[in-house]
Order: sequence, then C-alpha cells, then structure tokens
Amino acid sequence: MTRFAHAVREELWSRGRRVESRLAQGQAVEDAHGITATDARDDELVMLARHELERLHAVMPQDALVRLVAEASTEAITATMTVRLNGISIVTDPTHAARDIELLRRAAGGSAANRSAGFQPAGPPASSRPPLPLLWRNGTAALLLHEAHAHPLEHHLPPLPLPPWLRVEVPLQLRRATFRDVPLLRMQHVRVTQHDAPFALPPEHIEIHLIDGGAYDPLTDVVTLRIAASSVGPFTITERRGDFRFLGAEGEPQRYPGVICSREGQELVVGSYAPTLLTA
Repeated sequence: MTRFAHAVREELWSRGRRVESRLAQGQAVEDAHGITATDARDDELVMLARHELERLHAVMPQDALVRLVAEASTEAITATMTVRLNGISIVTDPTHAARDIELLRRAAGGSAANRSAGFQPAGPPASSRPPLPLLWRNGTAALLLHEAHAHPLEHHLPPLPLPPWLRVEVPLQLRRATFRDVPLLRMQHVRVTQHDAPFALPPEHIEIHLIDGGAYDPLTDVVTLRIAASSVGPFTITERRGDFRFLGAEGEPQRYPGVICSREGQELVVGSYAPTLLTA
C-alpha cells in the first residue's frame, strides 16, 4: 500500500493586493483494489505549506501580477512564484526571486539601457523567427531540450540525436500534481552540459533571453517555443525537432527561472539548467 498526501496554499496578487486565496488538501491511498482519494487533512503538511507561503510573501514584488503556490507533500516541498510584467513572465522561488525578477524587469522594460544590453521591448510576437543562428542565453537552451528531447522520452519516443559534446540529463519518474491525479511518467529536471564544445559566434545572430512557453506534439514531432525576450523582440519558433542543428556551446550550466510543465492537465515544476548554446 502507498500513500500520497499534500497541502497546497495558492494566492493571486495584483499590484500588491490579494485577489484570490485557496487551500487544497487531501490524500490518495493505493492498494490492490485501486486508488482511494479523500480530502483528509494532514496538519503537518498544512503547516509546512503555510511556512513556504510566508517565504514567498517576503520576496513578492508589489507592482506585478503574481501567483504564489506553496505545496508540501509526502514527496516534496515546493514554493513557486509566477511574476508577469508587460505581457511576459517568469517562474521563480524564494532563493532566486531577486535575480529572476531583475531579469524580467530588464526584458519587459524596453529602456535604452535594456536595448544596449541586448533586450528589445516586449510586443506582439512575430509569426516565425528570422533566418539567423540562435544564441540561447540565461539557461534558455534547457527549454529547447525540454521540448525537443525530454518530452519525447516521456512518450517513449527515440531521443533527439545530439552531438558528442552535448549531454542532456533527464531523470524520469512517476509524478502527480495532486492527490486526485493518476501518477504519470514525468521528467524531474533537465540539465544540459557541454564538454569541449566548439564555439564560433557568427557576426549576425539572435540572442534569446526569456521564453514565455512551449509545447511538443508527439503526433507531428513539432516543437513550438514562444520567445518572450530576445535581441530582435518576441517571436515564435515552430519546427520539427530533428531540424534543430547544434553548432556549439560554452560555459557551465545556468539555472533558468523555474519551468512549470503541463501534461494532461497536471502542472509540475521542472528544474532547468543549460550552458550558452548556439543553434541554427
């Protein structure tokens, strides 16, 4: 017999004012006869979730749309904060909030200083990317590999062919979002590393700084990535996963602001790390 229990505190804030608050709790017990789910309360998990919510309150910005989710379960304790400014967003946690929110402000600000640092102001996305090499900064390459390499593994499809200097660590395990869900084979994290990779940056290229979301279609084998901030502004990539060409990489893996991955309606946090990557 196995038992899964959790308590979740969730809040929505708009410019420093709380507009919504919810508490979810319950447990699922699996035995030879199946899974029995109830709304039984685990006081210790509720207390832990409340503590994580207080940590989020301490670092929450007061001038944005913010969603706080603090969860304590028999499997893990997580605290995530989605921050949205000027139409683009990041997902962060109490430890990394200051850095991640500053990155979001730079991408969403559109000032002359931001443009000189390689950021173009947010606006309506182009329908497709310009035909130039892409330089994936700030760990954004982890999202490319998340969609093009990791999701196919969840669907028991062949891995993406990778050059010998590029490695992708994607541990899979049964995970669930709530006690009402059936566990699915899901990725725990995506960690991309490079080893003695070539790196020759062409004079003309596009630098990617933030990604608004993505998807993988196992029927068509197509990857979609919505680029929120880049050196040419927002645009959308829609390509077959085998069409990406890996040209080079440099540096150590950088943490990308937390990724919320949804599959069959179950949203889970997936840690994401990647070096600077060059593709075509």
